[in-house]
Amino acid sequence: MDMVKTHIWLNEPTERDGCLRVSAVLERPNHEKQALWYDIPEEHSFLVTPSGDAFVIGNIFLIMASGVECVLHGNLSPSLLRNLSEFQAAWSCWRPGKYKQVSISAETEIEELEAELPAVAIAAFSGGVDSAYTIFRHTIGSCPEHWKRNIQAGLFVKGFDIPLDHGDAFDRAKQKIESTLDDVGVKLITMSTNLHDLNIEWDDTHIAGLASTLMLFRGHYNEGLIASGPAYSRLVLPWGSNPVTDHLLSSKNFQIVHDSTGVSRVEKIKELPVWKIGYSNLRICFSAERRDENCGKCAKCIMDILLMRLENIPQPASYPELTNNDLSKLTIPTEHQFHSLSSVVTYAREHKIVGEWIQILDRRIQQLTHEKKNLSAPKSKIQKLLSLFDRSSGTS
Repeated sequence: MDMVKTHIWLNEPTERDGCLRVSAVLERPNHEKQALWYDIPEEHSFLVTPSGDAFVIGNIFLIMASGVECVLHGNLSPSLLRNLSEFQAAWSCWRPGKYKQVSISAETEIEELEAELPAVAIAAFSGGVDSAYTIFRHTIGSCPEHWKRNIQAGLFVKGFDIPLDHGDAFDRAKQKIESTLDDVGVKLITMSTNLHDLNIEWDDTHIAGLASTLMLFRGHYNEGLIASGPAYSRLVLPWGSNPVTDHLLSSKNFQIVHDSTGVSRVEKIKELPVWKIGYSNLRICFSAERRDENCGKCAKCIMDILLMRLENIPQPASYPELTNNDLSKLTIPTEHQFHSLSSVVTYAREHKIVGEWIQILDRRIQQLTHEKKNLSAPKSKIQKLLSLFDRSSGTS
């Protein structure tokens, strides 16, 4: 075996603990072998179509990070290979120090012919604002006629926002999600995977998880919907799931659809209360000790609560009350969240919205800005020259 290549070896599906397991082994130069697996409960296992496509998508960031040719020992769809070439081109431009565009090939490259299906879709669903809005707009909400999809199932994955070792939290979240989806006639499908454990750069790699899990159901659905995060007016690139590259994880038989990028988060929150059960069951938090709940104290929870206050929208029962003391101790881990929370203060001032909480938030942002400036090292002369070049070069 040529060890200067990355290899993906497909395993035969197995049954274990009431689940169908589909798996593959990833072998990269200078790394230990890693097994990527997906477990699907028996009641949904008949919906699964194992293929090399899902495993190349699931490993695509590790493949690019290896920087060497990749060979799949199995079949790959030529249409997916064509799309992956452009997907890699984008990511190697966005993060040239981390990802390289590499050759990907397979033992066989044949477009697998699927039975002709009616236009039916499966959507990734976590119970958050974005995924809830996607379900809402395509079922009981308002969606442009020529964009509307027939969503028949929602996929909730253990091992993504709820870790594999938090089984009780996943089961509690599953109960709420099942009642949420059932309210609009959408079936819940669950799955477990270790993909997150293998792809620790989750800000980039979460799209590999979302798209690969959806791709496994291509024999029964012909589209997989992934809810947008930021709207077109606030795009942050690079970011794992985005409207520029998500669709490049599609094959001829199964399209990945990035949905609702034309709708801002506040617009989603304003529309969702019409769907009472979907709104009351919202779960958006990654920081709560009980992972099926919202902590009400992290930047993500606080941002949603403040948007509700600005728009005078009733707060759903699933969000704890936010105190001024919580605001005064707020930490903001990402630049995107920092700008978003700063915009809350700006919006409040422009619209003459008053309240003690606005003053406290403004003061906290000023404190964090001051701390950030003190921590920032001065730019070297070469960095200053490069930044000037970037600003002046534009596009050609």
